[in-house]
Amino acid sequence: MHQRNLLIIAIVVPGCLLAFAAQDQTGQGKRFAEVVQQINERHFQPVDSEQLFKAAMDGVFRTLDNRSEFIESVKIKDYKIDLKREFAGIGVELDADPSTGNISVVAPVFGGPAWRAGVRSGDLVDSVNGIDASGLGLSEIVAQFRGEVGSAVNLRIKKMSVTDTDSPVVQDIIIRRQNITIESIRGDRRLPSGAWDWWLEGEPNIAYLRISYFSKQTGSQCFEILHDLVNGNKKLKGLIIDLRGNAGGVLEGGIAVCDLFLEDELIVAITNARTNDHSDRKQIQQEWTATSGQILEGVPIAILVDEFTANVSEVVAACLQDHGRATIVGSRSFGNASIQTTTALSSGPGAIRLTTNQYQRPSGSRLNRLSTSQDTDAWGVRPNSSFAFSPTRQQLENWISWRRERDLVLVRQTHEIVDPGTLLPQHADPVLGRSLTLFHSEERL
Repeated sequence: MHQRNLLIIAIVVPGCLLAFAAQDQTGQGKRFAEVVQQINERHFQPVDSEQLFKAAMDGVFRTLDNRSEFIESVKIKDYKIDLKREFAGIGVELDADPSTGNISVVAPVFGGPAWRAGVRSGDLVDSVNGIDASGLGLSEIVAQFRGEVGSAVNLRIKKMSVTDTDSPVVQDIIIRRQNITIESIRGDRRLPSGAWDWWLEGEPNIAYLRISYFSKQTGSQCFEILHDLVNGNKKLKGLIIDLRGNAGGVLEGGIAVCDLFLEDELIVAITNARTNDHSDRKQIQQEWTATSGQILEGVPIAILVDEFTANVSEVVAACLQDHGRATIVGSRSFGNASIQTTTALSSGPGAIRLTTNQYQRPSGSRLNRLSTSQDTDAWGVRPNSSFAFSPTRQQLENWISWRRERDLVLVRQTHEIVDPGTLLPQHADPVLGRSLTLFHSEERL
């Protein structure tokens, strides 16, 4: 179908389709049926009904919000995998070098199949299942790694030498796929054992936890980490929770993390505007309150956020900020604090993902940014006074490069920890450096 005709359909049909789907009693359903019938019977070219439906869906969801969407049946499987952050594979994080095209292992999942088989950070993927990796894209290699639990992946890797004069060692490895759960919490750097060092280099009494997303286990994992640190040989004087780039995850995990640091206070509320009563209190659908008992009482906490901090991570930052339990450092968060519900269609293939509710911070202020929201409106999470810091583009690029190298090249044959950037985190990461002023000022009091 001509693009112009598709555009007309995408504009005209959605209003009718919405009314039809909602079983509206004003006759809109009949109008929609008539439009479809006229198109099928009178358009000068045959019309593919599935193509018409997809065009209508695009128009429908464009009128709602940018988080609601129609999910095609071919994408549902990948959507579910991404939502669960769990899949059958070998457990490696890969990266492609844009200059050489080499596919390298950023990090194997600690304790996963690849890790147990000897795959380490910095290894190059030479071939997968007999297919030369140089002829595959990154997504194609990832697809080769995924499959049924227990099935085999034939992997050939090149282990780069410690010195530039030695040739890389080529190894053929057979790895059995297993269900892989991606790490949601990472520390400052890897230890030779592959475990994370939770103490910030250069600040021996400051703990550093990077939470990349919230899973159901994040709260319990966070508790175990902090419990071990508190009962270790060092005295914990401060905690940094890095939520930069964290797009959210499971609300249960975020609530559990907040509960660790609070005592019977409100954590978050869910609100819905589908009511005739305009009282904020009447719009609350559900609330979560912290249970009795908290850890790290009196220990200052800094939470790092940026414009990519969204959803559940905003719930956590807002909660601990409102209760004065944490100082927010960085730049204003994204403002995507809404809840989407996914429902499979009963009348045909596909599913719809609809924004059905919003999160509200303990103070009662809005977290979610609407399409009509202005910068001066209350949405998202703003840094505390004197802790707002937005790195320049160059600073951001330098930090990303440093962080990648720091996570990548930590395990050597000499079993020595290497700081590739030759910089302490407080110097390489200006936002983190700003957060340290919180703990230094606490020491002076």
